[in-house]
Amino acid sequence: MVTAAAALESSRFAPDSEFVDPGYCIAYGKRVNNFDTSRPFGRIDLATALEHSVNSVFCNIGKALGAKRILEQAKKFGFYERPPLETPDGERYPSGLYRNRELWYPKRDSDVDAGRMAFGQERLLVTPLQMAMVAAAIGNAGILMRPYVVEKLVSPRGTTVSRTEPERLSRPVGPVNARDIANMMVSAVQGGTGTAAQIAGYRIGGKTGTAETGVQGQNTTWFIAFAGRPGKRPEVAIAVALERQSLTGGVTAAPIARAVMQALLRPAANP
Repeated sequence: MVTAAAALESSRFAPDSEFVDPGYCIAYGKRVNNFDTSRPFGRIDLATALEHSVNSVFCNIGKALGAKRILEQAKKFGFYERPPLETPDGERYPSGLYRNRELWYPKRDSDVDAGRMAFGQERLLVTPLQMAMVAAAIGNAGILMRPYVVEKLVSPRGTTVSRTEPERLSRPVGPVNARDIANMMVSAVQGGTGTAAQIAGYRIGGKTGTAETGVQGQNTTWFIAFAGRPGKRPEVAIAVALERQSLTGGVTAAPIARAVMQALLRPAANP
């Protein structure tokens, strides 16, 4: 999602920008494969690549943009900062590139394999909270809001002592590009890798992720999404991350996201 935002914000790419997918891309002389290399898409545009989570397309975007442009876009979403939340500092960590267990920002583009980083590999580490913030910003027309845990404080007598008011943090992506990315995410749920997150009567935009861990057959799987009534602003944003999974984010994480979103969107049906 961050790479798609960087691509569109750079004005070098658009949803209909065309690529050729042979099932892999070449980065630093080695093949970077799609999850399934047996069925390459051939000629494909950016919107369809996000819908079907085509690694090679985002790898080539990363190579074209360079690591630092993507990381600067990531910073606009809150990467490289401790996420704002009413919890102890030691319970919140910044997302970004890490080296020797320390947050690290490259001096040169050549210090990073931008092709692999562009679809979540390399030394990139992210938290579920950060990715929920990314999904929420895309669903919210590109506006990033401050997350919070405590909605209000109530006295023993039942009166409200204080209430947390919504606070805008920034606009990491313009409204037109946010709309285009949101439409790509909706397509991913309607007919791409995220179909397991569909909820009848709601507009769901989502993106799957399947991160390699270095251990064969053990992936960290992801699904991020926003959801709401068609024609209205989304009500819910979510990120689901699962460790030690043998399958994909679309199979493992998307159904969990669907169950949680359904409970939030239809509380009366879930006593």
